[in-house]
Amino acid sequence: MVYTTLATLASVLVLFYFMMRVGAMRGKTGISAPACTGDEMFEKAHRVHMNSIEQFVMFLPMLWLAAHVVGDLYAGIAGVVWVFGRLIYGQAYMKEPKSRSIGMLFTTVPLVYFIVMVGWDAIEKAMM
Repeated sequence: MVYTTLATLASVLVLFYFMMRVGAMRGKTGISAPACTGDEMFEKAHRVHMNSIEQFVMFLPMLWLAAHVVGDLYAGIAGVVWVFGRLIYGQAYMKEPKSRSIGMLFTTVPLVYFIVMVGWDAIEKAMM
C-alpha cells in the first residue's frame, strides 16, 4: 500500500504545516493559547487548520478502506487530490475566505468517491 501510505504521509504533512502556521501566527499577533480570536489573519489560519482536521477525521479512514476496495494506486491518487485540495483551500482562505470553494471541491470529491466506492462494495458483499 505504498501509494496510500504516501498520500497519508502527505496529508499529515499538510496538517503539520497548518499547525505550524497557526503557531507562527500566535507569535506574530501575540495571541496566546487558549485564545482563538483577536486578529483576522490568526483566525483565518486557525480556521484552516481546524477545518482540515475536521476533514481529516473522515478522510483518513475512508482512504484506507478505499485502498482495499479500489486498490492502492487509485486510493493514493484520490488521496493526493485531497492533499492538493487542502493546500488550495488553505491558500484561498488566507486571502479571502469566500474564495475557498475550489479547494473545498478538491477535498470533497475524493471523500465522496471513497464513501461511494466503499459503501457500494459493502452493500454488494452484504447482498451475497
